[in-house]
Amino acid sequence: MSALLATGLERQVGDRVLFADLTVRVEPGEIVVIQGPSGAGKTLLLRMLADLDPHDAELSLHGETRRELGPSAWRRRVHLVAQDTPPHPGTPADWWVRVRGLKSLAGAELHDPAVIAARWGLELATWQRAWTQLSGGERQRIALACALATEPDVLLLDEPTSALDPEAVTAVEADLAGRTVLLVSHDREQARRLGARVVELGR
Repeated sequence: MSALLATGLERQVGDRVLFADLTVRVEPGEIVVIQGPSGAGKTLLLRMLADLDPHDAELSLHGETRRELGPSAWRRRVHLVAQDTPPHPGTPADWWVRVRGLKSLAGAELHDPAVIAARWGLELATWQRAWTQLSGGERQRIALACALATEPDVLLLDEPTSALDPEAVTAVEADLAGRTVLLVSHDREQARRLGARVVELGR
């Protein structure tokens, strides 16, 4: 049974049809890379799968439909990490306190995101700095580490390593191995390294 299955995905912007009657399937432990030219709808597709944009497609997670699970459980188990995380009030440590206090995570076994991000070269002191003082690469690692710390069923990642140096990219890719991931990336070498199945949009 597929970890994530979406059928009948459609998105149109103005008079332009980005995709129609699209099916997306991700098997447990599989990494699927979405590629295509700019404007093909890759980010919009991730938002639809995360149930953040309205649509009429059929979504299921391990055989349970989006309607059966409800929006809160769906978004907790199918987690989207955007390409850039906007600044939040306070520090990343403050933000993590709010995240782990969400009702949808009650009773969940959570990991320490600071330990995860340390494997990617992020210093522990970074979690105590204001978001406005962080670089794009630091914000990217923090957002991804917090997502991994909640152990979602499926990770939806939008260019998650675009602001990272090669050493950090290698470390992040190692932590994605064995997880169920749908990943937007322009880097064809990254898809090869991850052993990913590639889905092309806008072709």
